[in-house]
Amino acid sequence: MNTDEIHARAKKLVTTRQELGIRRAFADSLIIGQRNLILLSRFPTVAVSVVLIPIIFLSGFLITFEKLMATQEINYIQYLLPIITLQAMFFTAMGAAANLSYDMQSGMFQRCRAMPISPLATFGGLLIAYLVRALISITILVSFAHLYGFRFQAGFLSAIGFLVLTLLFTTTTIAGYAVLALALKQPDLVQSLSIVPYAPLLLLSTGFSPAENFPQWLQPIVLHQPVSYTAEALRVLVSGGELLNPLFWSLTWLLGLLLIFVFVSIQLNQRRSQ
Repeated sequence: MNTDEIHARAKKLVTTRQELGIRRAFADSLIIGQRNLILLSRFPTVAVSVVLIPIIFLSGFLITFEKLMATQEINYIQYLLPIITLQAMFFTAMGAAANLSYDMQSGMFQRCRAMPISPLATFGGLLIAYLVRALISITILVSFAHLYGFRFQAGFLSAIGFLVLTLLFTTTTIAGYAVLALALKQPDLVQSLSIVPYAPLLLLSTGFSPAENFPQWLQPIVLHQPVSYTAEALRVLVSGGELLNPLFWSLTWLLGLLLIFVFVSIQLNQRRSQ
């Protein structure tokens, strides 16, 4: 094959390649997601953060506060499991941000943009890989909590709802941490600052303790932030109760934040390509 034939074939490939469309975006995201999962399997620290850390937090908080919460007639393992699950999802999203920042630093991010693949594949692959990690983490955590007496008391459909709402929370959190990675770019900086949104949202919530245990001036903030509403909705899906109000506000927060994070991510990504 001579040079002219190679150029003609390359020109034909360029004119006929299809990088847009949902089907192409999904197919390319699966490939990038598989690559990310292979990378995750090569790091022992991932197994620690997926398996051990949520179990350590669950056991630690349960042993420390179970008797105290019993004085308030709270079955603490049923109360605690939802917030420990959300905490594990925060760790998952932090891992996604670190992965994205390392890809930007190593040049992988730029190579993906130069390849004939969907422009959504990089973020789609990141989301797929870390949702798989989230599913594994949830399965292990819930299975371990059964040893402490945790049960899904509201039925099978509520258990499915628990899983779906948790994965929506994970998607929103990954999108938020992707914004952090795109803005900061440096892996060390991303890892150092990733605790900034995590700590106040988790600790200043009703996830570990009812709102009345906080100072009165702080209670409105504790009650009306997204982690509190999501933890409350998950607790109702676990143990039963009035679901409509916490679920409505949880979905409003999560879907609203997801739209904002996706919009900001697109803007930051376009700015990087200019």
